[in-house]
Amino acid sequence: MDQAPVTPLSQLPARDRVSALAVAGGDADLAAELFAALLAGLPGELAALRTEVAASDWEGLAELAHQVRGATRYCGVPALDEAAESLERAARAADPPRVAAAFASLEAEALRVQQADD
Repeated sequence: MDQAPVTPLSQLPARDRVSALAVAGGDADLAAELFAALLAGLPGELAALRTEVAASDWEGLAELAHQVRGATRYCGVPALDEAAESLERAARAADPPRVAAAFASLEAEALRVQQADD
């Protein structure tokens, strides 16, 4: 089964306001509120993910990464969403090197999103 080529995260936008607005049904205030909630929750989510990585709790890590994706899907942050999906897949595969790389990517993309906040 062929898979679509993966776009490097650095080529995906940190923030896609058009997508976020579309997901929010054209409501700019709602899109801004969802993005603000994402930003507010990121530090705690990263800390919780880091704890799961350190404990090698792959099931817990996969679940938390899945929850992060629940938020990223609604906020127009495609690179962060892809990084969270990659971390979830790595955790479900219980692959420590992939988990480490995916978590590093997630942290980098979280920083990009925080810096994209304007």
